[in-house]
Amino acid sequence: MSCYDWMAHSILAPAVDGLRRTHTMRHLNYLNESQWWTEERLLDLQTNRLQRLIEHAYATVTYYRQLMDERGLTPRDLTTAEDLSKLPVLTRQMVHDSADAMVSRRVPRHTLRPMLTSGSTGEPLAFYSTKDDQFTYGMARTLRALSWAGLGVADPIAQIGRPRHYRNRVDQALHLLSLAARRVKVIDSSILSDSTLPTIAQILCNDRYVGVFGSPPVLSFIGGYIRSTGICISDAAKVVVSVGEQLLPHERTLLRDVFGSEPFSKYSSFEVYDIASECPAHDGLHVQAEDVIVEVVDENGQRATDGSLGQLVVTNLHNYAMPLIRYEIGDLSAIRHDRCSCGRWLPRLVNMVGRMSELIVTPSGRRVFGADLGLDAFDALGVRQFRIEQDGEGKVVAQLEWRSTTSEDQRAAGEERVAQALRMAIGENVPVSARTVDRLMPHPSGKHLVISSRLASRLASRASGDGKETL
Repeated sequence: MSCYDWMAHSILAPAVDGLRRTHTMRHLNYLNESQWWTEERLLDLQTNRLQRLIEHAYATVTYYRQLMDERGLTPRDLTTAEDLSKLPVLTRQMVHDSADAMVSRRVPRHTLRPMLTSGSTGEPLAFYSTKDDQFTYGMARTLRALSWAGLGVADPIAQIGRPRHYRNRVDQALHLLSLAARRVKVIDSSILSDSTLPTIAQILCNDRYVGVFGSPPVLSFIGGYIRSTGICISDAAKVVVSVGEQLLPHERTLLRDVFGSEPFSKYSSFEVYDIASECPAHDGLHVQAEDVIVEVVDENGQRATDGSLGQLVVTNLHNYAMPLIRYEIGDLSAIRHDRCSCGRWLPRLVNMVGRMSELIVTPSGRRVFGADLGLDAFDALGVRQFRIEQDGEGKVVAQLEWRSTTSEDQRAAGEERVAQALRMAIGENVPVSARTVDRLMPHPSGKHLVISSRLASRLASRASGDGKETL
């Protein structure tokens, strides 16, 4: 550990905690110990925290008091994670409709932190959090996730994404101070263009930065440029951490080739913060089970068996302002509870397939995920970026942005080859076409979606609404 590393961990970060009146570093130290606990000890901790949350929700939150009374339940009936199936899955629409009835009467109003999701699934969701939930616990989970990738609290990182802006000037100043103490350089992804690519690529290749942090499409876009130009002058492997979206196989391969190391995937949401992350074993994403309960459920809201694909629902054990219990996060995955080869008993999300709208639905109802579409073949055709969209009637269109070195003839032939490859992968005579675009713009949320299906979104919405129609 260098002198600065010691100073950042022992002096600077605790100082930011003191100014912010949070306990991030204390909880990080706790998490660094608890990750090696036995399965039984982890379950005991999770159960104790769940019981406190349920008792708090029943006593102070109108929505949960009415819900549990209607079902003849008391806090004594919901003492373990398995008992949560007695409650319905909480959808975004239910949170929106219930509004203030979901806010605790015991948490002082002036301490509530109003939050707003990015809206990548449709309409943004407004909810409340607290400073402790966001910084003491959420930030500590982020730092532990980065440590699994080999990044320390003060390791210099180039972070590509939308800069975070706080309404309160003090919060904004503390945020910038925290970034400076941790030596994080934020690169605004909204400035990503042909004219800025050389500068951004040089920053990522700089020996000063040992880690690169960003969404898979953005990292792949920059990685493709670095590979095609050969400008990366550093021989040192970079630690690459992908966030925000599913890391698809072709993206993982590209990032591994360009940066010289196996990428790490981190799964989080604005409502819950860090949920699960990849460890050095690269065999699934460990759930941060000390702070978050993750269930994989079937169409009836009941727990699926280990390894079975289902909808993810999460319970944040530290948001006492607006408890989100069995909250439907909008993603699909499977879970395993056996011990990882790394030695941790924390459950793992496996076969992570991402959002329920980021897949293609066939007429028979079969789901085709990005990993099954042969997307890695597009790069060899000269495709720079692409987006696959399915409309509400089931038609699929691949939008292709080409590298400048790809000729017009190659683009025309490539369109047909892309369409043909997708037809074969999807099957069932689903109408598929491909067309060239000048520039693929990100979603209004800032995300660069690779797959987007209105049909899948519509079916998922109906499933959440009445449970009668499922994917």
